Amino acid sequence: MKKILLIQSRARPDMLLMEQRGFRREVPEGAQLDFLSALDTTKEWGTPHVLLEGYDAVMFGGSGEFDLHGNRDESDSARKTARDILTRLHPLIEHIIIADFPTFGVCFGHQLIAEIQGGNIVSDPDQKKTGSFAVEVTDAGQKDVLFSSIVPSFVAQYAHRDSVTSQPQGSQLLASGSACRFSALRYGGHVYTTQFHPEITMHDM
Repeated sequence: MKKILLIQSRARPDMLLMEQRGFRREVPEGAQLDFLSALDTTKEWGTPHVLLEGYDAVMFGGSGEFDLHGNRDESDSARKTARDILTRLHPLIEHIIIADFPTFGVCFGHQLIAEIQGGNIVSDPDQKKTGSFAVEVTDAGQKDVLFSSIVPSFVAQYAHRDSVTSQPQGSQLLASGSACRFSALRYGGHVYTTQFHPEITMHDM
């Protein structure tokens, strides 16, 4: 049985459960999905190999409460919490990039990994959005082992204030769109991130 760890950056219980339901729906039958809060300061975040022991993959979920920028003042508690999460997860994300550990980051997870890899994360009014928007698979995406099985153009669900505005180091752009330039990225061979929410349906929205 494959074991997958989902790291969640949410404080509201209703949003935690909604995210868990979405990912459970999409994880293949027979796989074990465990959950860990990025707000839990009791965990040994500085020892990534301990956190990932026994797991075959890790995922980083979204966050409707915290923003790395969010057009908030630097003293805003939501922005400070997002920075705390970034600092806490930094050793783990560095580890998965170096080890090319199977990883999937969604929305806030997409932004966290991009930030650590030198991408610029800001509240861009031209990309901030909630709802259904078109996504185009790039030429590189059409050659990718994962994205090549997806139709070249599709609609996905977005819900974010911040956006990646410059390409992170070591990343390959797999999907883009007029409303979101860096919709999907790959680092190495096994670290994937998307700004959109593949675990959310239009009905969920």
